[in-house]
Amino acid sequence: MSTLPGAKGAFPGFVATTPRAQHCLTVLIRGGEFRSGDFVVPISDGGLKISGGVTDGKFIPPSDGSHGIYGEFLEVPGGVTGLNAVSRVLGTMGAVTSRVEAVKPLVINDLMAFDLTLFLRVHVHNPFVGGDCYIGTHAKPLIVRMQRIDGAENIPGLIRKGIPSSVIGISNVNVAATGFPVPSVSGAGPMGAFNTVVNLRASLPNAGTTSKLSVRTEAFLAQNPDFTGD
Repeated sequence: MSTLPGAKGAFPGFVATTPRAQHCLTVLIRGGEFRSGDFVVPISDGGLKISGGVTDGKFIPPSDGSHGIYGEFLEVPGGVTGLNAVSRVLGTMGAVTSRVEAVKPLVINDLMAFDLTLFLRVHVHNPFVGGDCYIGTHAKPLIVRMQRIDGAENIPGLIRKGIPSSVIGISNVNVAATGFPVPSVSGAGPMGAFNTVVNLRASLPNAGTTSKLSVRTEAFLAQNPDFTGD
């Protein structure tokens, strides 16, 4: 995925897309939370981003394998035991981080209503479980439909400062999804030796009774100067 000449810095988090896309879309997550039972991952400001192209209402992902979702590894409070004090005693062995990843491109249900369906897995990392521990798989991802939260405090506003007039910037776009199934973990430790331990820690599998993803975002939409019309 290349950055368009002269386009860097057009708006925060700008990522150029392919010439097939009419518009460039970036959604910056300014904070939020992923929850499954007692397994809670706070999403920090800048810890997650959606970026790609849009043509005729369809999302066009970048060609870098990300499927348009870029996440950082974020600390899981409570670590491996669920208790901060105990996990701190264990040091690095007690720390747990996780990252949200896409397994295929998202679907735009209604861009103006900020209604998107995401296909995700959560990469969980700890020295005990190794680097191949995932909640969700390519075959059975978390299917998460994000919709805007109603209410006077959630009314979006235009961003005018610091971006060109040709860019549409919208702040206070608060969206959430609840009730989505979260499958059991896979790949925790050698031959899945710690799958049961991680499932207990993360309250998995979860039929959707206690699952939630909520985020505060800013969204930016601009014409793609590289659009060829093909």
